Amino acid sequence: MDKELEEMIEHYKHLIAIGDMTPTERVYLAKRRRDLWWGIRQRSRGFPHAIQQKIYRSAHPERVLEQWYRQRDKLQKRKVEVMTHYGNGKCACVRCSFDDIRALSIDHIDGGGSRQRQENKLRSSSSFYAWLKTQGYPNGYQTLCMNCNWIKRFERGEHNAYMEYSVEPIDWQK
Repeated sequence: MDKELEEMIEHYKHLIAIGDMTPTERVYLAKRRRDLWWGIRQRSRGFPHAIQQKIYRSAHPERVLEQWYRQRDKLQKRKVEVMTHYGNGKCACVRCSFDDIRALSIDHIDGGGSRQRQENKLRSSSSFYAWLKTQGYPNGYQTLCMNCNWIKRFERGEHNAYMEYSVEPIDWQK
C-alpha cells in the first residue's frame, strides 16, 4: 500500500458519527464516508485480493469484530448441537455425565478417527462438526469428556501409537 492510501484509510476511520450531531450533519458525514471509501476502493482496485481484504479490515475493525463474534457463536452453537445429538439428548459425557462444553469431544466408538480425518480432509474440530451435520449424524460416534476419552484410549491400547507407558510401579529406592 502506498502512503496516500494509508492516509485515506486513517481519515476514513476518524469520520465517525458523534452523539450530538444534527440529522443533517449525520447525512453529510455518511456521504463523506461513502465517497472516501469509494476512493479507497478505486485506488486499491489492482491490488491482490488478500491486500484488498487487509484494507477492508483495517478500515472497518468494528465490522470485522462483529463478524468474528457471529462466527464464534455459530460454531459454538453447532458444537452444542452435535454434542447433544451424540450425548443421547444431553450435552454431556455419555460415561460420566460431565457437562462442561470446553472439555467435551466427539469419540469414534470403534476408533480410527485420525484415519477418517485424513480421508475426509477434516483439519479442525469445527469442520468435523459441520461434516457430521451434513452427513445426517451418522452412527459410530459418542460424546465423551477428555478424561473418559483418554481412559478409553488407554484401556483399548490406542495410546501405544504415541508413547509407551509403564504399568509397573517404579522402585525409586534402587
